[in-house]
Amino acid sequence: MNFLITGGAGSVGQDLTASLLRAGHRVRVLDKQAETVSPLPNKKLEWIQGRLEEVRVVQRALQGVDTVIHLAWSFSDDPAELLEGDLKGHVVLLDACVAAKVSRLFYASSAVVYGKPVHVPITEDAPCLVEDARKPFYAVAKLTAEKLALTYGKMKGLPVTVFRFWWSYGKKIGGRHLREMIKLAQAGQPLMVPDGAGGSFLDHDDLAHALLLAAQRQESIGQIFNLATIYLEWRDIARMIIQTTDSSSSLEVIPAREWKGAQFLADSWELSIVKAERLFDFRSLLSPATARQRLEKAITGS
Repeated sequence: MNFLITGGAGSVGQDLTASLLRAGHRVRVLDKQAETVSPLPNKKLEWIQGRLEEVRVVQRALQGVDTVIHLAWSFSDDPAELLEGDLKGHVVLLDACVAAKVSRLFYASSAVVYGKPVHVPITEDAPCLVEDARKPFYAVAKLTAEKLALTYGKMKGLPVTVFRFWWSYGKKIGGRHLREMIKLAQAGQPLMVPDGAGGSFLDHDDLAHALLLAAQRQESIGQIFNLATIYLEWRDIARMIIQTTDSSSSLEVIPAREWKGAQFLADSWELSIVKAERLFDFRSLLSPATARQRLEKAITGS
């Protein structure tokens, strides 16, 4: 297949690009930071510098493409930036995909649209309590983008599939809270985590695997799917950090009712992948032990 990945200069995009190239596909990347990336030469890889708000750039990037993976998005919680940048670019891409008659658009959304878990595991039909999200305006914009994409599917025939995931990792893993925990461990300070809370982590190889599976299944069009590789509690992550940093830090597990830190850390972000299993046979490529090992390496590399 011929892929276009928007936002492919980011960590998710680079890992996804590598996975698709290994599988023999052609990949074109459109990213405003394309000039900052120096990938190894590959005849099946092309980079285009540009923004989604630039109509002609997007139209050119779609030439000869059959499948689009839309990753490009800021992490802003500023409504003006989200409207003038992310959502405007999103609509430009949707219109261009319709005009180019692409065979599939995959939109990478986020579990942040759930706002706050009301039941565990979280299924795709859970309420989207965006006002309660840790970044409410970001959550509103991501949910709006989902609805726009799916409406383009219904009204203009654009074959859309939406993926939601919580925290992803490849060779590295990002996230302010993880960085803070690593710094505390390196300083030998206690690591405090809420009891019974954690989240579903998604390996980037599993993301590529899900994309390739869903691309072959008509049943996945017009649908929203959760994706995940492994669920771990924060106490597990803290132990990983203490071990990988060879830290003398102690681990303090705080009862949920006494937790004073970021509220989203006190919730259980366990995503159900039953729908993806049922509609396009998604299963993680990794055993639980291998997934833990790879996550540990990602934390070390970060």
